[in-house]
Amino acid sequence: MDWYPWLKTLHIFFAIVAVGLNISYGIWMARAAREPEHTGYALRGIKFLDDRVANPAYGGLLVLGILLVLLGPWEFTQLWVFSAIGLYLVMGAVAFMAYSPTLTKLIASYESGGPATAEFKELSGRSRMIGIILAVLVVAIIVLMVVKPSAV
Repeated sequence: MDWYPWLKTLHIFFAIVAVGLNISYGIWMARAAREPEHTGYALRGIKFLDDRVANPAYGGLLVLGILLVLLGPWEFTQLWVFSAIGLYLVMGAVAFMAYSPTLTKLIASYESGGPATAEFKELSGRSRMIGIILAVLVVAIIVLMVVKPSAV
């Protein structure tokens, strides 16, 4: 049995789940901005989805991506493969060292002082900026996965 198409399907599914949930965070926060009394619920929902669904899906993407290179016609030395892995590692570091701790602090700030405090506004802006950086990294990885550019 050829496992490659099945693993590739699961890899794509994990990408849809992870990226789709990440995109939804902006929607959650836009809704919370219109109804500030629901901000805490939105933030805790984002944290739950990030920790329990999106991040495990990203972990699955790495494992499956490595398996797909090992089983398929690809090499780790190909430009798009090593570039995507490099960007993935940068994305993971930014998410682990910046986004997740900022989100935790944002929730704590909301719970202690609400959305009108200077601390909450500063953390919210930081969270948004880190989210944009992560989104750019994810889009770059997706482009590499789809286009598979070779060295010129």
